[in-house]
Amino acid sequence: MVEGDKLKLRLKIEVLVLGLCHDAPDPKRREHFVEFVDRGKTRKFKFLVMGLVGKSLEDIRRSILFRNYSKPTAMNASLQTLQSVWDLHDVGYLHRDIKPQNFAIGLGENEKVIYMLDFGIARKYRYGDTKQVKVARIAVKFLGTIRFASRACHLGIEQGRKDDLETWLYMLFDLFDDESLPWKRAVNKSQVITMKDKFFKLEYPKSFKVVPSEVQRIVKYIDGMAYADEPDYLYIQNSLKLRFNLLRN
Repeated sequence: MVEGDKLKLRLKIEVLVLGLCHDAPDPKRREHFVEFVDRGKTRKFKFLVMGLVGKSLEDIRRSILFRNYSKPTAMNASLQTLQSVWDLHDVGYLHRDIKPQNFAIGLGENEKVIYMLDFGIARKYRYGDTKQVKVARIAVKFLGTIRFASRACHLGIEQGRKDDLETWLYMLFDLFDDESLPWKRAVNKSQVITMKDKFFKLEYPKSFKVVPSEVQRIVKYIDGMAYADEPDYLYIQNSLKLRFNLLRN
């Protein structure tokens, strides 16, 4: 596929997914998605008009804070981004590129809301409007970002909802401390996946010291999931909310 066709496909997916999220029956399920304003095309190009948002979670840390987020802020961001992953899965799609750069804060009265961005490589994981998960493809090319990609992505295995949660989990660690992921500077994919396997065996105690102890249970829970499993989002959410309330007090 030539580059121009890839861009057209990404825009098509972006429009489709954002439209589905914008039209979610439950208004609460729309909260973490940018307003879908319009779409169209001219003789030369196609376009998508969305609501404005502020800086990404990565940009805020790099260009404004110049340091890591406080623990309450990192936990709040983790909870909001988890909710957005849950809401996206609820309309039948995987994101497949979860990272701090793809989440941004709102503007004005919405400055405390975090929005999920960039659905260009999103993929439908179920058949139509049913709850039946698609049969996994035999081989899948690598997509996403090495630091945050799931192990299945590294191995060329079909990604499921568990893989979005795995990448979200890496992001959680990164939000608490951007030096917490041992493979941060690694570029060799084989080396990175070996390190990620060790991570899920809890073999990096220094990394786990920067996050609440409840996260270890979440790590083991996600590690035990299979491709077609429906995640218990509420279990993960409640585990974090308990700690969030303690951090705020």
